[in-house]
Amino acid sequence: MPMTFAPGVAGPALVKVDGHASWQIRRPVWASAQTLRTSTDTPQRLVYLSPEDANTLTRADLSTDGIRYNKHKQAFVDTAEGTVMVRKNPQGAYQYASATSRNTPDRIFEQIAGTLLWRQKAAPVLAARISSGAPRRIADLEPVAGPSKRARIDPSEQPDAAPTSSFKADASAEQTPFFWLPWGHLNKPPVVESVQLGWFHYPIVPVGSNRTPKVYFVQHPDFMPARFDAFEQMLRTEPSLQPVATYRIGNEPGEIHPGKRFFEEPISQSVANTFPDFSAATAWAVARKLFELADNSAVITGTGLINIQAVLHQWKQKPFPTAPVYADPLNMLAVAPSIDVGGKKLIPMPSQSDSELQRLTFDPQRFSIEWNHYKTYPTDLNLRRLLGALLVRSGYDIFPLTYEHRQPTLVFRRAGHEPVYFLKLGSVGQAGLSHTPGNELADPSLPSRIGSDAFSALNTAVTQGKVIWLIGGVLKVESNPDSVFIIRER
Repeated sequence: MPMTFAPGVAGPALVKVDGHASWQIRRPVWASAQTLRTSTDTPQRLVYLSPEDANTLTRADLSTDGIRYNKHKQAFVDTAEGTVMVRKNPQGAYQYASATSRNTPDRIFEQIAGTLLWRQKAAPVLAARISSGAPRRIADLEPVAGPSKRARIDPSEQPDAAPTSSFKADASAEQTPFFWLPWGHLNKPPVVESVQLGWFHYPIVPVGSNRTPKVYFVQHPDFMPARFDAFEQMLRTEPSLQPVATYRIGNEPGEIHPGKRFFEEPISQSVANTFPDFSAATAWAVARKLFELADNSAVITGTGLINIQAVLHQWKQKPFPTAPVYADPLNMLAVAPSIDVGGKKLIPMPSQSDSELQRLTFDPQRFSIEWNHYKTYPTDLNLRRLLGALLVRSGYDIFPLTYEHRQPTLVFRRAGHEPVYFLKLGSVGQAGLSHTPGNELADPSLPSRIGSDAFSALNTAVTQGKVIWLIGGVLKVESNPDSVFIIRER
């Protein structure tokens, strides 16, 4: 059966069953055996729970290792093929088990790092058999160490296989347009979302809010992404494990695009490249927030990956006027919590380690010239110049500075976007900062401090509810280097 979308690549073969008036589909020689669970040498098959029975088990996310239990305290794990019963063997590993038979296949399962799903480990005997070059059938193949170290079979051993193929199931396959073909399953996986591409079913990143996607993200069999930390770590250490984006060219499953990897670097690195003055902690926090806002989900989705990739592309076109509003780091900031003390509002300085993004920190080592100038002459004017320079490098337009520098304030916006940012500046300690809340527009000195153009734009934005009120400046911390910060007041 030809792979119409991949000329020259051998497709599945139709094989007549001996002694029967029926045929069966046999996987091509290049196909990964990760999902093959049967063999003529091992007649026992794994028994998967039906979706209805699986729904009666405890939830996987209630257990740190993703193990689920029934009312009899029997253990189960979710795999890409379905939910199976397991038991802990004397070596401490989880082994396939059955409630109805003692004669079960000797299959060991391991958890996929960073996810709640499990997978079968390679069988040592079979791995030795493959490495020794002993003859074997395609149905015998099990996954061996590493996604790029797939066992290959001499076509002469497979009379029903295509005599030649441009596809090689080893590391060189990564260079072909269809390197992800071996990740497919003959049967539709019952547990995870999947899509049929060609003759196979491929587990995909959950579609997300866009229920009619044009692009599907095929998951690597060795990495099933979930939350930001695991996805970011994968991009940092093993980017080849990232999902592959592909799409159907036409309406038929066999008409598909070869596929590509979206991410050339970790998302936090892209943030750092776009906002070069951010501290490493802030770049990471902004990347996490972008990941979660892209589809309003803390868990990865295909819709989110599409939106993230679009933002990263738009960020390269400074001042990136086409980037969505949510992708602006200042718009990502959560309102800093505050308390009332004697008629004043006290805002404790948010921690950089908070899970919610409440503070942007700029690292003075990244702008030493401006920082050294301010440290030499720490005036209100130079504080405005310092923050203004950082904001301009981050793609914002600052309204012209005035000659009135007391109560230093900056008003700015981003080209092509509606919000106007009002930033009050100062030098504060780690304990936090306090001020008297009120209507800034009623301050008679405000026009002279920010200028008539800024005052007019601010008034218009206030009537439209499009002002973002910020506080920022220099953070002085004992025993630690000073830094520059911005938090959101309201």
